[in-house]
Amino acid sequence: MSTTTDLNRSIEHLFAEQPQTYTLDNGLTVVHQPVPGQPLVSTQIWIRTGSIHESPHLGSGLSHFLEHMLFKGTHRRGPGQIASEVQAFGGQINAYTAYDRTVLYIDGPSEALSQSLDILADMALESILTEAEVAREKDVILREIDMTLDDPDRILSRALFSTAYREHPFKYPVIGLRSLFEQVDQATLEHYYRSRYRPDNMVLIVTGEYDADFLQEQVEAAFGRFDRVCESPLILPEEPRQLAQRTCRLSGDYQIVRGLMGFKIPSMREDDAPGLDVMAAIIGSGHSARLRQKLREELNLVHSIGASAWNPGDPGLFVVQYHCDADKAIVAEEAILNMLRDLPETGFLPEDVHKARQFALVSEIKSRQTASGLASRLGLLCALVGDLGYPRRFFQQVYDTTPESLQSLASRTFRDDQLTLATLLPKSATQARSQHKAHQPLEPFAAKTLSNGARLIWQRDARLPRTYFRFASLAGPLHETRGYEGSSALLATLMARDTLKHSAFEIARNLENDGGFLVESSGNNTLSLAVEVLPEFANDGLRYLRDAVLEPAFKGDTLEREKLSQVAQIREMQDEILEAGRVALRQHFFGDHPFATDPAGTIESVRSVDRAALMELHRRIIVPQNAVLVICGDFDPDQILPHAESFLQCIPQGAFAQSDLTAAIPTCTGTVHVPMDREQAVVFDAFPDVGIQPEAGLAAEFIDEILSDMSGPLFRSVREEQSLAYYVGAY
Repeated sequence: MSTTTDLNRSIEHLFAEQPQTYTLDNGLTVVHQPVPGQPLVSTQIWIRTGSIHESPHLGSGLSHFLEHMLFKGTHRRGPGQIASEVQAFGGQINAYTAYDRTVLYIDGPSEALSQSLDILADMALESILTEAEVAREKDVILREIDMTLDDPDRILSRALFSTAYREHPFKYPVIGLRSLFEQVDQATLEHYYRSRYRPDNMVLIVTGEYDADFLQEQVEAAFGRFDRVCESPLILPEEPRQLAQRTCRLSGDYQIVRGLMGFKIPSMREDDAPGLDVMAAIIGSGHSARLRQKLREELNLVHSIGASAWNPGDPGLFVVQYHCDADKAIVAEEAILNMLRDLPETGFLPEDVHKARQFALVSEIKSRQTASGLASRLGLLCALVGDLGYPRRFFQQVYDTTPESLQSLASRTFRDDQLTLATLLPKSATQARSQHKAHQPLEPFAAKTLSNGARLIWQRDARLPRTYFRFASLAGPLHETRGYEGSSALLATLMARDTLKHSAFEIARNLENDGGFLVESSGNNTLSLAVEVLPEFANDGLRYLRDAVLEPAFKGDTLEREKLSQVAQIREMQDEILEAGRVALRQHFFGDHPFATDPAGTIESVRSVDRAALMELHRRIIVPQNAVLVICGDFDPDQILPHAESFLQCIPQGAFAQSDLTAAIPTCTGTVHVPMDREQAVVFDAFPDVGIQPEAGLAAEFIDEILSDMSGPLFRSVREEQSLAYYVGAY
């Protein structure tokens, strides 16, 4: 277990390089921070306007509509030219809208910095909103609004916010209400654009590899030519104090119960904010979280559960989200509420606070892993928080948090007069230490095949204090016994739970106390286990991975619980029209081939899997010739690689039989209609692919990119020219 001193050392390292900031004469704030080592640059323009700033048209989705229109052309660039220009220099452009901001960003090569800045300035300050393009894009967004009616999680989130907030604009969805959005015309959109898209209401963020003097020249050239305009004060409605618990129950054609609980909390600017993040990490983050251990592992009432503190404004929400079966909905809700209400009495332990500190450190590290991630972090701090020094203060308050202060905070937070319940029910339901080496190019991956046939691959990258391990084997439908489809996914899950040496809770607690975690994944061809830890705990992380691979316990109660969870996952896919369409497509495309079944399997096949079947699958696929271990990040090869080789040499010998991939694909051609009671239609066109082959696979990736790009033929024809769909893409 690391000490506070260790954590402080890591944080001080992260904050050693501070961003530079200055303001143009027209009021534009500029924030930039170099990320040397790769010839890339991320440019982002943060506009301090979102759905909560749309008065007198609150709820109409003006901000989201305008974000779409910024790609439709400017005085110097016609429709489609922006995306084409960015694609031409190898960049990526996109945008998003939230309650309190609209963000445009371009990630690309360093030599395209001038073009990126010019395009962003052009889009943000000189867009043309023609009536024809406004009408065309309005039809597209109407389809997007309808799509949200098919998404159970969005329906539930909208229900929570519209119930929790009575006056504050948080009660409206960012995309807008259909009835209000339909009333938006070109003149309304134009007025909103001119009033909110002003240089003094924007923050420009630049991170990556660039020359600071050159950057300042180019920023002045791109943005300095625009005049400052008069500012219009905007006062947000104040949310009145909630006096009693609020509840919203929705039901529909769903397979799984989805629940949200929201407790009103102060904004991130208040003193309680760091403590709320600490409390959310303790009770709702990671496998050792209080809620997961009690509700999922011990009581077997939910399939998933977590908690987070969402507090950009005043008031925010402390949210608990969970999924469970219909027959457990009432008991699960009561158990969660009882546990939260008991926290002021049951209290917290010092190791709980330590885990939360590690989570905060890892989150800060992850936010800086890429130039784009760092730019987003700086944009949030400057444009919304208004203080680039906030993270250092935040961490100091996190360190100052004690079990006693959390106990007091829990008593102020988990009160019925601050609680809103929202549930979506089936119709049948009743109710840092990093050594900064960014200037040095990364060494290529190194590989070694051991005497038993297992393979070890590694690459050291000490730019961020994080060590990554991943063990992978061929698995999935191709290697499963007929009738046991989905067993690879179950096997991966069981391997990541209990081992012969430690319980799942002990593994999760110990790893999370070290700022790490163990996760499993499985797919069409593989299963894998991955561990991430802070570098000082690399040996511990590798040891837990070894135990998971070689010594899974296959406990009966864990197996039954995870089978229920996997069945719930399959039912969730049945609720999602896109997933349901994809599953149906596989069945018709692949016929009797194993790929006809989703890697999660079917409800019937998952229920049939028993302990003996999983142990037999483990014996067949966990053999040296089918084992690959990859190590990346900040680690000492001389210290870690011998332990890694020892791990791989311990894998039991056995022959691995590669599955025969020969099949006549597709098994049938033509059109298949699968009806669902939903607002939208989803269309798939499927063709045989080339598989994973070096040259042909690269060609397939080019085709994928062309057909998915915003300037590609599919997007231009179907979305831009004909306005037939909101989403068009390929994979």
